[in-house]
Amino acid sequence: MKKLDAEALQKLILKLQQPDMLSGKNADRLIRVFYDAVKIVYERQKRLKKPELKMKEISSALLIAERVNSSQFHFDAAGILAECFGSIDEGAALDYYQKKVMGEVTDKLGRKITIDEDGMLSLYKDRETGKHIVKSANYEEMRGKRLPWIRHTLMNSESVYVSEEMIAGRFRRSFLYTAVASVPMTTDPQYYVVVVRQNKSGDGHTYTFLTAYTMLKRNRFLQILEKCQL
Repeated sequence: MKKLDAEALQKLILKLQQPDMLSGKNADRLIRVFYDAVKIVYERQKRLKKPELKMKEISSALLIAERVNSSQFHFDAAGILAECFGSIDEGAALDYYQKKVMGEVTDKLGRKITIDEDGMLSLYKDRETGKHIVKSANYEEMRGKRLPWIRHTLMNSESVYVSEEMIAGRFRRSFLYTAVASVPMTTDPQYYVVVVRQNKSGDGHTYTFLTAYTMLKRNRFLQILEKCQL
């Protein structure tokens, strides 16, 4: 680290520790945002293989960290959101998906999202390839237990991030609807992501549920968001 950078860092630390300059709560909030932003920048640095990022790539990391810390959607996994807890085998999960998950939902911005049969693929994941291959050995019970969370998150979360990428020469945009869930009899939060694909349709777009998954580690959640924009 250059001398000037080291001096600036030391000044920042001193300012955060000065009670006459910042209240304890404000200092704590700053530290949380900075800490998460540093982790996002680190992941972005690795992914892009760039030792020095552009300022806009740094500032966007701060914006994501601020969103996660100030307005992240939370819910308690109780009532109908917990009705698949316990044991739910493959057959029961597929039945629940068909009867209570499939259909159309409208998000907070008025987008109509279709949840169709293809979304059943989200219940399966090949442990070696990571692909969604329908095979009993690939069924993940954790995904089955969280089926009630799909519609709830799509309809209520405003913590939505945009993922844009080029796949085989074609532009693809997806929306990541996120939530932090508090689960009974556990102390750590669970990070939940529901992915919706935007499809071009005439002069407009349609939106289709793609998959949903849970993470138990905050660092993994930030790693997912690093690739996104607000």
